[in-house]
Amino acid sequence: MEAHKYDRFGYKDFVLDDDFRAWLNGTAPENDHLWESWLLANPSRHPEIEKARKIVLAISFQGQSVPAYDIEQQWKRLESSMASSPSIQTEEGRKLSGFARIFKLLAAACLVLGAIFFANRYFAAKQDKTIAASAVEQKTANGQQRKLVLPDGTKVMLNAGSVISYPKEFEKDIREVSLTGEAFFDVVRNEKAPFVIRTGEVTTKVLGTSFNVRAYPENGAVQIAVVEGKVKVNASIGSETEKTSVCLTKSEMATFEKEAGELTVSTYDEKDQIGWKDGMLYFQKSDFASTIVKLERWYGVKFKIAGNVRMDADWRFSGKFQNKPLEYILGVMSYPGRFSYKVNNDIVNLH
Repeated sequence: MEAHKYDRFGYKDFVLDDDFRAWLNGTAPENDHLWESWLLANPSRHPEIEKARKIVLAISFQGQSVPAYDIEQQWKRLESSMASSPSIQTEEGRKLSGFARIFKLLAAACLVLGAIFFANRYFAAKQDKTIAASAVEQKTANGQQRKLVLPDGTKVMLNAGSVISYPKEFEKDIREVSLTGEAFFDVVRNEKAPFVIRTGEVTTKVLGTSFNVRAYPENGAVQIAVVEGKVKVNASIGSETEKTSVCLTKSEMATFEKEAGELTVSTYDEKDQIGWKDGMLYFQKSDFASTIVKLERWYGVKFKIAGNVRMDADWRFSGKFQNKPLEYILGVMSYPGRFSYKVNNDIVNLH
């Protein structure tokens, strides 16, 4: 469905449009949400839609081919048949042709069935909105990680300081979640319902695969690293209408630089991107401020840094730590005598 082409359609155009008739007849449920969105965005087209609906339903009852019809004449007959007249019929008026009587009955049937059809759509849409409105939100505090199973069976491991939200029940034709922070996804494959993750300016779309998404608000970039399968990444650059996209396969990573608005593709270091889910804390030439933020998130602590602690602007920290206590890492960081430290519950004092 190309929604933009319908903005200037008249009722004749709708009657002749294959996608419109398929939606109206319920044979293209995958486009229901697109039509509903378009109708909400284009209230001025509702009268044309209503006329087209009545004609299509009437034609369906008569078993005629739509293109063979004089659509305007069809509408005039249908409109006339629906008009109620209180006047007394003449003898000539009582001699209606069999076709006219049948057509009146069909028109009435169309109105009833049309009302039922749209009532069902209305209540179904209302139910969908109710389900969507009752979204589930799962959070992890700093120092915590959590495993989740979504309504479709997709497995998610949520890293520390992260939030994921999703509906109690996914729609039939799309599975949407929103993420702030970091998570590893093992998505159940469903070609009829793509899995979509929204993280600010970046949207990640898959059918079924495993990958990592890192999108902490304080980071200057959003990263999507693919472990298995294929992933499509869309990013907004500049205005909302300006977008760029890339497709990723196994061992590829997309990086969206927020400030520059640039989307690039590269390979990635597995320890850096997904080591966290196996208890590995990894640093690769990390500056002091970034290192502190990562330690606060990983261990659920808060650093207090005395004024006399001065780190060289060129100082960089690298290391791989598998399930090590915080004091061990602080000892490595401070060598040789860069600072002293004291851990008191969830407060770390550097002096």
